[in-house]
Amino acid sequence: MTGDKDLDVCIVVEGCYPFVAGGVSSWLDWLMLKQPDTTFGVVAVVADAQPREMKYALPPNVAHFQTVALAPQFKKLTVSQPLIDPAVLADLLHGVLRDGDLAAMDGLTQLAQTQIGRSGLHRFAKPAPPTLTDLVCSRPAWDAMVDCYGRLAPQAAFSDFFWAWQYLVGGLLSVLTAPVPRARVYHAISTGFAGLYAVGAARRTNARSAITEHGIYTNERRIDLIMADWIEDRIAVGLGGGDCRTDVRDVWIETFETFARLCYGGTDRITTLYGQNQTFQRSLGAEEDKLLVIPNGIVLERFNAIPRTPAARPTAALIGRVVPIKDIEAYIAAAAVVKRAIPDVEMLLIGPTDEDPDYFALCQRRIAELGLQDTIVFTGKVNIVDYLGRIDVMVLTSISEAQPLVLLEAGAAGLPCVATDVGSCREIIEGAPDEHPPLGSAGRVVPPMNADAIGHAIVELLADPALRQACGATLKKRVETYFTSEMSAQRYAALYESLLSA
Repeated sequence: MTGDKDLDVCIVVEGCYPFVAGGVSSWLDWLMLKQPDTTFGVVAVVADAQPREMKYALPPNVAHFQTVALAPQFKKLTVSQPLIDPAVLADLLHGVLRDGDLAAMDGLTQLAQTQIGRSGLHRFAKPAPPTLTDLVCSRPAWDAMVDCYGRLAPQAAFSDFFWAWQYLVGGLLSVLTAPVPRARVYHAISTGFAGLYAVGAARRTNARSAITEHGIYTNERRIDLIMADWIEDRIAVGLGGGDCRTDVRDVWIETFETFARLCYGGTDRITTLYGQNQTFQRSLGAEEDKLLVIPNGIVLERFNAIPRTPAARPTAALIGRVVPIKDIEAYIAAAAVVKRAIPDVEMLLIGPTDEDPDYFALCQRRIAELGLQDTIVFTGKVNIVDYLGRIDVMVLTSISEAQPLVLLEAGAAGLPCVATDVGSCREIIEGAPDEHPPLGSAGRVVPPMNADAIGHAIVELLADPALRQACGATLKKRVETYFTSEMSAQRYAALYESLLSA
């Protein structure tokens, strides 16, 4: 899908819309629908070139859609080799990966567009720009990788470095060489590969760009990589942790941080959902005059008229995907704490269970081990409006979040919440530092991965109807005052206007 005219805004998103439902995808669908006079394009960065089912119908004001695969099907190598200077390629890649140098990123983009001849049988062929295969899989590409291995992580196992390089550099070059639709603004919904595409596209076309982060991409990747059991640590740093050698896990983490530096340095505006996130952005080079907070908002009318229909049993619920970052195991362990105090409690798990089958199976085993088969109920994916009226306490146990919509939706429905102290959860439940007048507490904030604290907080609210009602009323007031859909939409409209008129 494409058009002949320039787009107003090209949205660039990684690993979600329109192929994954919920979360950022739902927000992005909302964003485009709330700006009906803005012409959008969508570039979806995906893992590979495999076909995917679209979970959303593109809004009518979306005039262009394309995917960019981080691991595309490479073309077959020929006997001849591209006349790429491996030393030049290595210097450019080192400048990007180690120094976060925007000029080096521009150099990679320019190299991909330069007419280059070939050595060997076809050396008299007409020069042409190097293909992605040339830049990643040719002999000059191999020599550049070996050069960078010696400069970046010579103590790491070369085989591990090779596979990290294939993903990280292959993905980098995929987004820098991918087709770019004409747009006046490129708006990435994260740093990482989506951010690199947006910044690179804006620099190639002399356009403007913005980056919006719900969660901090580098923090989320760091958590994923620290927990990853597919990465083998080859360097024993000891208990003191003073060894400064670079292992391959460090290469992964440091590269994503460098990608963030490139994104922050090359974009015009950096927005996030709450002020605390800006601390992380500043630490990776985000300039103060680029920073802006735009909170999420919800459609109050969908939630604030839900009638209370209390269930026969005291009921708590967690709404979210059954994946490790939501720490469903902590919720299960907390359910055992709650059951000891309130034997007839019901603990709902509302959300899809098919994203990580192994983790879902692990959660089912934990439930059986703790004897909670009659306490915990998996509902699968449902319309949460059908459930909010019967829930007494909303629970969030994530180890990483941004500004969870589920807490705002619970608040609009007048429900108190128990949430881990991640992202903006404390601000939602207890109020921002500059809240005036202070509205008070809307529930309990507990340490992440602490099942006892989570369980005791749930018990406190379930056992005290007056406290539940007061906390629910407070959260409802806070959401109505600060977190409406209209407020958020107006702020994004102003962001786009400032970029389009510059």
